[in-house]
Amino acid sequence: MKKAIIIITLLISAADSYAQLKTIETTAIEKTINNYIENFFENNFDLMNESLHPRLAKRGLNLDSTLSDDFPPEKLKELMMTKQKFEVKHQNNVVEDIIIYGDMASASLRTGYPNLRWTEYIHLVKQDGDWKIINVFWEYEKVENKKH
Repeated sequence: MKKAIIIITLLISAADSYAQLKTIETTAIEKTINNYIENFFENNFDLMNESLHPRLAKRGLNLDSTLSDDFPPEKLKELMMTKQKFEVKHQNNVVEDIIIYGDMASASLRTGYPNLRWTEYIHLVKQDGDWKIINVFWEYEKVENKKH
């Protein structure tokens, strides 16, 4: 009977430790994604780049459903030098659907400007203890024409 109690206690402790670790990892992933998108909008490439893997592949579907150009980190830097700053206090970024498998993870990010929203599907890799975004694919929300 004592052995059974010890085994059950160990199993409960292990499950609790796993849940705590998953919460820590989920929080780190959310922080990585928020750092990326907030600093993208704020035009702060150096801070945003802390969240990006050097081999980042970023692309998406344009409003006309054609595939966009690729945006590796250096091309993102060029883009950020030409666009208007969008302050964090006005942003509405929502990280969802985080799935972790070992040292890789995926998540979705709903984001955008007040009149132009999109969803980004993001893949991350954990290297040297840090989560880095290695792949991003986005699609704009569809806006239906309303006729009266």
